[in-house]
Amino acid sequence: MTRAEDGRPTVHSTPVDSNPVHSDRGLAHGSMTQVEVMAQSVAGIAPSAVMATGPALIVLFAGPGAWLSYVAATIIVVLVGLVVAQFARRFASSGSLYSYVARGLGPTGAFATGWSLVIGYVCIAMLGVTLVGPFLGSFLGSIGLPGATSPTAYILITVVTAIAAAAFAAIGIKISTRVGLVLEVVSVAAVLLVLVVVVARGGDSAAPSLFDLSGTSFDGITYGIVLAVLGFVGFESAASLGAEARDPHRTIPRAVIGSAVLVGLLYVFASIASVSGFGGVEDLTGSAAPVSDLAERYGLGSIVWIVDLGVAASFIAVAIASINAASRVLYTMGEEDVLPAALGRAHSRYKTPHVAIAVIAPIIGLVPVLLMITGREPFDVYAYVGTVGTFGYMVAYLLMAVSLPFFLRRRGEGNPLSTVLAVVVVAALLYVFYKNVIPVPEYPLNLLLPIFVAVLALGMGWYFLVRIRRPGVLAEVGSTEEEPVLPAGHEAAGHVPAGHDPAGARDRSTEAGPPVGQA
Repeated sequence: MTRAEDGRPTVHSTPVDSNPVHSDRGLAHGSMTQVEVMAQSVAGIAPSAVMATGPALIVLFAGPGAWLSYVAATIIVVLVGLVVAQFARRFASSGSLYSYVARGLGPTGAFATGWSLVIGYVCIAMLGVTLVGPFLGSFLGSIGLPGATSPTAYILITVVTAIAAAAFAAIGIKISTRVGLVLEVVSVAAVLLVLVVVVARGGDSAAPSLFDLSGTSFDGITYGIVLAVLGFVGFESAASLGAEARDPHRTIPRAVIGSAVLVGLLYVFASIASVSGFGGVEDLTGSAAPVSDLAERYGLGSIVWIVDLGVAASFIAVAIASINAASRVLYTMGEEDVLPAALGRAHSRYKTPHVAIAVIAPIIGLVPVLLMITGREPFDVYAYVGTVGTFGYMVAYLLMAVSLPFFLRRRGEGNPLSTVLAVVVVAALLYVFYKNVIPVPEYPLNLLLPIFVAVLALGMGWYFLVRIRRPGVLAEVGSTEEEPVLPAGHEAAGHVPAGHDPAGARDRSTEAGPPVGQA
C-alpha cells in the first residue's frame, strides 16, 4: 500500500481490477501482533466451554468413537480455514468474509455473506453473555451467596456481562483481545488440569479402549461430526482484523488455520479423557457438568470453583470476540454505504467501531433477557441463539467457498487444486447444514430456521432497496482493502485512476479520527 505525503491512504487499482480500492481511515492500523490476532480467533471459538460440555453431547450419537467425530470435524474446519487463507494471503480488510466474497461473487453475494456473518457473531455473543450466568452463579453459590443460581441472578449477570463485553470491545482492540486471551488461557488451563489428571491416573477401569468402537456406528460418527463442527464456529474471526493486524497477509492465515488445529487437538483430547474418566458413555451423557463431576471423582473437588470460573471466563471471552468481529463487518459495510453510513464511523481516541458496537450491544443483552423473562432456562437460550447463529456461519462459509474459484480466476490465478478445495468444502458444509435441518426438529426448535431466514430476508430487503435507489453504491462494495497484493506475474506498481480522490475515502466526520498513517 502506498500513501500520500500527508500520510493518508492512496486509492489503488490493479491491471486485473479496474475498480479503485482504499484503505480504512478509522481503525488502529498495524496495532495487532500475531499472538493478539490468533487470540481473536481462539476466543471466538470458546474452546474451554466446548471441551467442558461438547463431548457429553457428541457421545450420545458417536459413542466411544466421539474422538473420531472430532478428528473428522477438525479436518473439515481446517479445509474451510484453507479457503479463508487463500483469500487472506491476497486480500485484507476489516470486512472479513464480506469483503472476500465481494471479489468473487459481487455485491449481492457479499451482502448476503456479511449479513449472515453478523447474524452468526451477534447470536454467539448472545450465547456467551447468557451462559456466564449458570457457571458464575454456581461459583457464587459455592461461596455462600444466596440466590446466585436464581432466574433473577441469571438475568442480572447477563445484563452486566453484555455491558462489560461491549465496553471492552469499545475501548480498544488490543485491550479487548488481551482480556479475551487471558480469560481463555485461564479457562482452558482449568479444564485441562482436570482432564490431564484423569488421563494421568488411568481413567476408569471400565472405560473402553481407544480403538474399541463396538458401541459406535458409522451414522453416529457422521452425525457427531455435524455437532463437532459447530464447536469451531468463529474460528475465522481473525479475518475481521485485516485493517489492524501487522502484516495481515501472513498473520491472519496463520491465526485462522492455527486456531483450528490447536482447538481441534484440544477437542480430541477432551473427548478421549471424558469417556475414559467416566468409564463409558452412560455416565458421561448423564452428567450435567462433566468436568466438575470428573474433578470430584478424581480428588479435585477443591478446584471445582476454578472450573466454574474458567468456563464463565470462556463465555465472556467469546462474547467480547464476537462483538469485535461483528462490529468490524458492520463498520466496513457502513463505510462502503451499503448499510447506514453512521455504522462506518470509528472513535477518534480508541480507534474502534463504536457506533456499530452501540447498535448491536443492546440486542445482544436484550434478546436473552426477554427469553429468560418468559421462562426459558439459560441452556434453552443457548440452544435457540446458538442454532440461529450457526445457520449464519454456514451460509457465510458456503458463499466464501463458492466464490474462491471466481476470485482467483479474476486475478488470473485460478488453479485446479483451489477449485477442488472449494468443491470439497461446499459439499462438506452442505452436509452439515442438511443434518441440522433434516429431520425437522420438534417445536420450538423447528422455528429457528424460519427465524434465521426472516432475519436474513430483512437484511437482503434493505440491500435491494439500496440497490434500486442508489445503484452507484454497489461499486463501493469490497473497495476497502489494506496493503493490496498484486496478482502473480504483475509488476508491483499501482496507479491512481484519474478523477479519484487520492485520500480514497469520503468525509465521514471528525469522529473518523486522524489519517490512517498517523493512527
